[in-house]
Amino acid sequence: MNVEKRELEQQYIDSYQRMLTVARLILKNEDEASDAVSDVFARLADGSMVLPEENPERYLMATIRNLCITRIRRMTLHERIERRLSLSEPTQASMASEREIAIEMIDYAEKTFSNQTWRIFQLRFDEGLLYREIAEQLGISEVTVYKHLAEALKKLKEKFNPTRR
Repeated sequence: MNVEKRELEQQYIDSYQRMLTVARLILKNEDEASDAVSDVFARLADGSMVLPEENPERYLMATIRNLCITRIRRMTLHERIERRLSLSEPTQASMASEREIAIEMIDYAEKTFSNQTWRIFQLRFDEGLLYREIAEQLGISEVTVYKHLAEALKKLKEKFNPTRR
C-alpha cells in the first residue's frame, strides 16, 4: 500500500463522522448525507480533488458543506417543500400525503400571490437565487424582495399552519 493511500484512509477514519454529521444537519437525510461524504472521498481517491497540506480537516468540512448546499440549491421548489414537510421516516402513505400538500401549497401560492411575489418566490426557492441576485434581475431593491418573500411565507403559514404564527 502506497503512502498516499494510507494517508487517505487515515483522513477517512479521522474525518468521516464529523463530515457525516455536517451533511446530515444540512441535508436532513441519512442516505443523501452518506452519499455526499462518499462523493468527497471518491474525488480524493480518483485524484480529481487534492487535500491541501495545511488544515486538511478544515478543507474537508468546507467541501462537504459546499457540496450539500449545492445539492440543496439544485432541488426544485417542490422537492424543497417536500423535504421541509417530512419530519420523521416517511411511509408510502405519508409520502403521498406530503406530496399532495406540497402540490396544494404550490397551487395556492401560484393562485394567491401577486405576479411579482410569485416570480420572486420562484427565483428564491426554485432557482436558489440570493436576495441580491433577485433584486438585480428584477430591477428592485433587496428590501422589496424581502418584503415579498415575508408576505408569501406569512400567507402560506396562515393557510397551511394556522395554529402556528
